[in-house]
Amino acid sequence: MRRYQPAGALSTLALFLASGAFAPALAQAPPAVNLPPTQAIDAPAVEHVFGDWGGLNPQLEAQGINLQLDALTEFAGNVSGGVKQGSTFASQIGFTNDINWERLAGLTGLSTHVIIVNRSGSSDSQLFGDRLEPVQEIYGSGGDVVAHLVSAYAQETLLDKAFDFAIGRMNVENDFASSPLYCGFMTNALCGDPKALPGGDIGHSAYPDAVWAARLKVRPTPDTYITTGVYEVNQGLYNYANFRTGFKFDTSQDSGVYLPVQLGWEPKFGADKLPGHYAIGFGYDTSSGYKDFANTLASDGVAGFSKNLRTGNTQEWLLADQMLVRQGSGPSDGIIALAGFIHNDPNNSAYAEEYFLGLIDKGFWSARPADAINLLFTYNTISGHLGYVQSIEQIYGLPYSNSATGVQNEETLLEANYDVHIMNGLHFQPVVQYVVQPNAQANIHDALVFGFRARVSF
Repeated sequence: MRRYQPAGALSTLALFLASGAFAPALAQAPPAVNLPPTQAIDAPAVEHVFGDWGGLNPQLEAQGINLQLDALTEFAGNVSGGVKQGSTFASQIGFTNDINWERLAGLTGLSTHVIIVNRSGSSDSQLFGDRLEPVQEIYGSGGDVVAHLVSAYAQETLLDKAFDFAIGRMNVENDFASSPLYCGFMTNALCGDPKALPGGDIGHSAYPDAVWAARLKVRPTPDTYITTGVYEVNQGLYNYANFRTGFKFDTSQDSGVYLPVQLGWEPKFGADKLPGHYAIGFGYDTSSGYKDFANTLASDGVAGFSKNLRTGNTQEWLLADQMLVRQGSGPSDGIIALAGFIHNDPNNSAYAEEYFLGLIDKGFWSARPADAINLLFTYNTISGHLGYVQSIEQIYGLPYSNSATGVQNEETLLEANYDVHIMNGLHFQPVVQYVVQPNAQANIHDALVFGFRARVSF
């Protein structure tokens, strides 16, 4: 397929920074649109560089139509460590269309959601030898095509949104084991959802790749919920060229279904109503044909190993975030602590476990209330079964499994960034990351990575 290279968000950012004469006018916040509530879901409010589009945006929102166009670029370069030094860009242009059909056509509780993106660029992590924890979250799936369909689904909410049903083209990440807070970081170890989940099971599909799915969310009380669903497991999702566009809808590569369940508690503590989000989840993939890591040894004729296959894969997760100090009226204006734990079946997944801790401090500077400081620690362990197989391969001089160049065991990634709110709809985020044992290999030197993100919402 012909490669398409769009003008990335970086050039857009440079254009606006160079056009300083326009900054005062564009920096004015668009007027608030006060609309009566509906049973159906409205898209969350988003800042726009062009304000209210000359009055068009409020008119569309009043009719239930929400359109968004944004651009994102991520630069990363390792100045030391890895198998070599270098730098890369990864960029994305995204279009979102959310329609509240209760406002538009009187259909109580009904909304629809469509996202299409264009991605381009390459990964600095692969450049310095890491295939496990990408330092840029938008690299990878959805690239090398002009338009990639991320999702297209209908959603029905009733009983003051206590009942929420969705069906169509979705991914598991949309409703399970994810949080908007996670993309305060550039690393794909957390942004979107913890990497061990989609990396540990193709059935745990993640942005920007969707599958046929149906999902049900019920709130027994205002601050508790139960979510479950049925998701297609498409073995061609990431490695079959015809699925790269997201517009191929057939089931020719299906191997089973993914069945997730998540229980959540969303309390608000104290006089400041400090929000928290706590979740426990479980996922089961019914697919057959899971290969044992030792199958490659059997194929290479090493005695004592078989080519037996397995059926079914399991994943579990515990996730939490809690605002500790409020520093503004918004849902994320304050100091917020993050934590999580993910466990995969080590017989089926190279990602055995992932742990993360994070801290977000937004609103610490009264003169710049939308700026934020973000700190993250992630730690991933590799399946001991895989490590054992790799140690046997090392002894026999065979190629290492999992595309490794040494025995894999554990990897740590640290990130610190400062999110600068330049003006409405425009953010610039310098980032520094330190990767201990890239690709979970002791034979690859620790990598020091500098970079930035630039985000523009038009």
